[in-house]
Amino acid sequence: MNFFQKYRYIVWVLILLVVINVAALVSFFLFEKTGSSESCCPPQEKQVRSFSNELGLSAVQTEKVTLINQNYKAQAEPIAAEIKKTRGAILNELEQNQPDTSLLNRLSEEFSVLQKNIQKENIRQYLELKKVCNADQIQRLSALYRDLYGCPMQANAMKHKLRHGQGKSKGQARCE
Repeated sequence: MNFFQKYRYIVWVLILLVVINVAALVSFFLFEKTGSSESCCPPQEKQVRSFSNELGLSAVQTEKVTLINQNYKAQAEPIAAEIKKTRGAILNELEQNQPDTSLLNRLSEEFSVLQKNIQKENIRQYLELKKVCNADQIQRLSALYRDLYGCPMQANAMKHKLRHGQGKSKGQARCE
């Protein structure tokens, strides 16, 4: 007993460390299982199905949309990977004690070109999807793209309503 009296602070610190380690192990295994079952992106089939349901596409239209989306993915994924790589290079250079501004300028130019290329792919995909849709579906597609790109029609409609309709007619909900 004299040992515990003499080193009681050390014993309490060791008990605290054991509790922290056990909690860390439990949380690691708990979050490892839930994290692996969920992915950041839903499977392609579910995306097409929900997209198809949202637009009210027929089976033939859904097949065409699947092909368009597969083509888009094949074209856009390499560009997105390059964007991520370039963004990482920019951040790495910025972390340096003496960042090379000429390198940063070159990387920002590359980044701009990649952004332009992925935007062109987005436009190409939209135009191809538009060819598959009827007039009502095109309106829903347009609303989906506005929401996707952070330009919901409702927000603009409210902004113009608060301005008492000045400058825009009700039928012209546009991003500014």
